[in-house]
Amino acid sequence: MSVDNPRKIEAVRKEWDELSRGYDGYFNTFEGKLDEYLRCKLIKESLPEDKTARILDAGGGTGRVTLSLARMGYRVTLSDLSPGQLGVAEEKLREQGLLEEVEIREADIANLPFPDEFFDLVLAVRGPISLATDSSKAVVELSRVTKRGGRICVDVSSRYWAAMNKYDKDPETALKLIRSELNHACGAHGFGSLFSPEELEEIFERNGIRVTGIYGDLAYYLPEGMRKATKWGERSYHQVSEIIDRLSREKSVTGMGNDLILVGEKC
Repeated sequence: MSVDNPRKIEAVRKEWDELSRGYDGYFNTFEGKLDEYLRCKLIKESLPEDKTARILDAGGGTGRVTLSLARMGYRVTLSDLSPGQLGVAEEKLREQGLLEEVEIREADIANLPFPDEFFDLVLAVRGPISLATDSSKAVVELSRVTKRGGRICVDVSSRYWAAMNKYDKDPETALKLIRSELNHACGAHGFGSLFSPEELEEIFERNGIRVTGIYGDLAYYLPEGMRKATKWGERSYHQVSEIIDRLSREKSVTGMGNDLILVGEKC
């Protein structure tokens, strides 16, 4: 029987605490590098010119994005529900001599402890909206803390990819997902909320965000052996990363991405 309920906050926190020590290992794989490449490119396109701008890395986990931005001289607030994930981030920032440059806050993405219109750029990548106990509230909160004229870059698990992932073994669930009768399933990041490109655009537009682009991450369609590889040639990487980048911007296939990445600006 299909289940369409988000998990309780304690269960989400416990799971990510347990995953914290091994989480960064994913980025040593070919898929992980492509995943990072696409998001980093879209984030860089959204960065303010002013290095004193305030940036929120919501649901930022082990701090991979925060660390990169702090190295560039930006002021970043890193928040996450999991103290285990934040502990790993703190260790990395301390090793790099950047701990004093970053504010770290344990916080639920659906109940952020920041004032209205506080950040110039708000990020929530690698699934925190989909994994939130209340994805709608997470969108409200992320939009609320973004300044007018500020930018936002987030990703969510894709409804259509989840349906494709199930249609051979569980066509009943796949059909419910396509019909939008089921809104939670195992997506790219685990069990969480799913969105179509239209649903994603609508919920952010409703919360005052003018959507400037939605992109599909199609890295998961690579053969499993290629995705999990830990060694590869630079030529191959550059070729495949360009393919992934170009496909992510092709509207005819956006919805088939395992993740949907949204970029927008607060009106």
